[in-house]
Amino acid sequence: MHIATTHTNTDFDALASLVAATFLYPGILGILPSQIRPNVKAFLSLHQDLFHIVPRKGFDLEGIDQLVVVDANNWGRLERMNELKGRDDVEIHVWDHHMKGENIQAGVMRRHELGANVTQMVEEMKERDCAFSPMHATLFLLGIYDDTGNLSYPSATPRDAAMTGFLLENGADLNVASAYLSSSFDDGQTDILTRMLAKDEVFSVSGFNVAVSSVDLECGSAMLAPVVTKYKEIKGVDGVFGVFRLDDQSCIVIARGGHRDLDVGQVIRALGGGGHPAAGSAMIKSGDVGTLYGQVCDLVREMDRPQVTVEKIMSGVGTCLSSDMKLEQASVVLDQERLHTALVVDQGECLGLLSPVEMSKVRRPSQFASPVKAFMRRNISTVAPDQGMQEALRIFSDTGVPMLPVVLDGKLVGKVTRTDLMLQMYDLG
Repeated sequence: MHIATTHTNTDFDALASLVAATFLYPGILGILPSQIRPNVKAFLSLHQDLFHIVPRKGFDLEGIDQLVVVDANNWGRLERMNELKGRDDVEIHVWDHHMKGENIQAGVMRRHELGANVTQMVEEMKERDCAFSPMHATLFLLGIYDDTGNLSYPSATPRDAAMTGFLLENGADLNVASAYLSSSFDDGQTDILTRMLAKDEVFSVSGFNVAVSSVDLECGSAMLAPVVTKYKEIKGVDGVFGVFRLDDQSCIVIARGGHRDLDVGQVIRALGGGGHPAAGSAMIKSGDVGTLYGQVCDLVREMDRPQVTVEKIMSGVGTCLSSDMKLEQASVVLDQERLHTALVVDQGECLGLLSPVEMSKVRRPSQFASPVKAFMRRNISTVAPDQGMQEALRIFSDTGVPMLPVVLDGKLVGKVTRTDLMLQMYDLG
């Protein structure tokens, strides 16, 4: 079995590199450390099902014959991988950009002094003409931006900048990227932030505090998004709208949200812009900040956020496994149906689930004759059809489960996956 892993306290460059490894090594499984940074955890709580990765906790290293280490080159930075150290039957590859502190002896070493490790991996993906989605491109961009301070750190290289351009050409979303990153400010940004704090208005909308601020000063368009993000942090509100005059003929509205039930994107869409519930922006062909500010305030007052229930977003029950089914048969079903995870159901009652983490515990071929109930994950969290979407998001974030059974009167009526949540959050349904 082939696996890839990265350092603990995983940041976006480490996560992006781990996901890139799954493209460069087809069939490899990414092992995610237990300790990850809060913004990475928030990102994964919604997007994890896009990536071929599983948590380190509960994963058995028995049978591993290839280890790919990314964004690290020291055994001490990895989570419980020491049992693979020094084993002659394990082939080790390393992709890293740290030029000091190495102690992993690798058969293949890809090590370059770059601002972000994922840069060299995206270069290789480009060379191999690997196909990837815009959301993957966004994650790779997050990796580069996180480790280079949006290409502002002295460690940033022309190669980092070149791959940034390549990712933007392939659909990387700057709204999503800036929503998950914070940045340091220059004097101009500090002045704009000061002006925003001096002139703003806070509205209470269905229990949420939403601030609107305007700057009637020619700002230009560079790096306004981090200013809005910092303004939101300082105000301690659930959402913000910054209204800026770029020049005498144009303005921009930038929005950031901080609550799962607050869709700032609906105001941005009403202004003709684009984005998603947590972030967005709209360019306006007018230099009249005062009128635009009033329009935004009116739209904020009218914001309507009906409760989105699990019943609205859930998928059907789909293919399930029985508890007495042999693991060998279950494995065939998963492969034929192209399922990452399946629920285990008997007489309409959900008993557990089977995922790659559980399958990794099969150590001997003879164990494939065991019933599914011997290896399935039990006592998994469930949701009811009338519960809110935010509750499903909270459980995904807190537990890391790959899917949630939807149960009514003790019987399985559907399931919620991260894909279901993304379709709702990004208005793709």
